[in-house]
Amino acid sequence: MNDHYEQLGISPGATSAQIKAAYHAKLREFPAHTYPEEFKAIRGAYEAVRKGETTQHEDFFKFRPLEAQLNPEILKQVREKAIKQLEVSLDDLIRATF
Repeated sequence: MNDHYEQLGISPGATSAQIKAAYHAKLREFPAHTYPEEFKAIRGAYEAVRKGETTQHEDFFKFRPLEAQLNPEILKQVREKAIKQLEVSLDDLIRATF
């Protein structure tokens, strides 16, 4: 992919406007009727760079499942606290029932 940037004479961090300007400058330098092979290479590089730019934006909005890992020690502490809250003595249960 960096070859495409080199072909256009720009850096990988170039903005859309810079990409377009570089493409048009290369087309003026290598017109299609005089340099058909160079023109095809420049056009291919431009399309590849633009497609890569679009893919990056699409990747940003692409749905990705949440990936989370739970700390086992914290889970153990939460479990112990929950069990303590649920522990009821037989006497408490009898009083609550009757």
